[in-house]
Amino acid sequence: MVLEISIEPSMITEVETYDLTSRHYPYTIYADDQRILCINTTSSQTLSKWLTNLLKSTPKNVPVIVGVTAEHQFTKYTKRGVKDHSYDFISLCVGSHCLLYPLLQQADSYKAKQNPRPLCDFFANPRVIAVGMEIEKVKAKLEKHHGIELKKALDLKAMGVEGMKEVGEKVDLWRYNLDKLAKTVLGKHFEVVRPEETLDWYDEESSCCYYNVYTDEKTMFITIDIYLCHLIGFELHGIIHGHEVGKSQDSSKSKKKVNKKKNS
Repeated sequence: MVLEISIEPSMITEVETYDLTSRHYPYTIYADDQRILCINTTSSQTLSKWLTNLLKSTPKNVPVIVGVTAEHQFTKYTKRGVKDHSYDFISLCVGSHCLLYPLLQQADSYKAKQNPRPLCDFFANPRVIAVGMEIEKVKAKLEKHHGIELKKALDLKAMGVEGMKEVGEKVDLWRYNLDKLAKTVLGKHFEVVRPEETLDWYDEESSCCYYNVYTDEKTMFITIDIYLCHLIGFELHGIIHGHEVGKSQDSSKSKKKVNKKKNS
C-alpha cells in the first residue's frame, strides 16, 4: 500500500493578509493517516506563541528533539567560488507540528540583521536539541547571517553512525542524503518520491512586495523534509540513550512508501 502525501491549501482572507502583527498561513499536510500541521508566518508574535505552546506541551524533565532545516533559493558565485549566502527561511518540527519562518536578508532595508528574539530564547533553552542534516553548517550560517545560535545541535548522520553501532550494524552513512537516511533508520519502505523538475518556490498570485508566499507544493515538501529530520533524530536519540524522549512528541513512523498525492 502506497502512503500518499497531500496538502490542504491555506484558507486565509484578504483582511488577514494585511494583519502583520499575527499573520500566518496554516496548512495541513497528510502522509496517509498521519496529519501534520504547518504554520508559515513572518510574525514574531505568532512565532513566540507557537514556540511557547510547544514547550508547554512537552514534559519538563525530557529533552525536546527539534528537526531543523534552512534553505536559500539561489546560489551565486564569485571568483573565489560559491558565495556565502544567508538563508531565506528556517523550518522547525516537533512531532506532527511544524513551523516555517522566512528570514530577512542582511541587505533588507527594514533590518540590517535579523535577530528574532523568540528563536534565540527557544534554542537557548537547555532542553532543546536541534537535529538536522549538515547541522554544523546550518548552525554557523544562522549565527553569522541571522544572529540565531543553536546551543545544542546534533548532526543526523553522526547520530546515525552512533545509533547503528548501538544496534550492531555497520553502515557508511556519511554520503547519505535525507531520503536514504530515512529509509535506513525508519525502515526501507519509508521512501519519498519527489518531483523530477525543480519546484517553484513562490506563489505569484498570493505574494506581495513585502512578503512572499510559498507554493503549496514547496510548502508540502519543506514540511515532509523537516518532519523526516524530527523522526530520524527522535528515533536515533532513543537508540543512543536507551529511552524514549517523550510520548508528547507525537512522533510516528511509517513503514510504507511516501508518494505525492495529486489534488484533484
